[in-house]
Amino acid sequence: MPNFFYAKKLEKPEDVKSHLAKEYHWKKNYSAYELAHSWIGSGDFPAPVREILTKSPKYQSAEIVEALFERDVDLRTAGRNSQADILVFAALVQGYAAIAVEGKVEETFGNLVAEWNDGSPGKVARLSSLCKLLNLTSDVGRLRYQLFHRTACAVFEAQRYRCANALVLVHSFSAMQSHFADFVEFTKAVGAPVTSTGEMSKEVILDGVHTQFAWCADTFAV
Repeated sequence: MPNFFYAKKLEKPEDVKSHLAKEYHWKKNYSAYELAHSWIGSGDFPAPVREILTKSPKYQSAEIVEALFERDVDLRTAGRNSQADILVFAALVQGYAAIAVEGKVEETFGNLVAEWNDGSPGKVARLSSLCKLLNLTSDVGRLRYQLFHRTACAVFEAQRYRCANALVLVHSFSAMQSHFADFVEFTKAVGAPVTSTGEMSKEVILDGVHTQFAWCADTFAV
């Protein structure tokens, strides 16, 4: 059955506030606030993000078609949906891409898989599905669960909109680039390692989608 929505254009950063899961997330120097000011304030890919994209022949001329804040994505298993901070649909030199943007300041990537997975049938089924998507067969307990479902956001939305490409982009405003090590470990596990900030990973094929990863090191937007 098709899904139908009512959508309204976000004219200014403050328009994002009413769409947040919890209103107290809207604070200066917190990720939701900084992302909204950085992206809506730029009216395009923010300059530090654009700098990363230009390093890739595929993404160097990327144009935003739509950028959807707090995008709710069905993970195709029972349980809660994933909510991408921004889901960007971009036109590339050839074809299109779905870009899942995860904003961070000092926030973590949530629980380790070993902490999240309590052995209940629903969580076991979801983890099995996500591991199949990510081509993970070895022990994943040391990895951060949030990175599993954020990557699924990018891949599933790419599939739904017939995009051949997906990008998982962490847009960090942390002076210390907190939790970068967790991102590195996850990208190594899925076969597309990011070893330094400001670079695009190589491609890995996830359920038919050409998927890459990147970490953007930025400063506070305002």
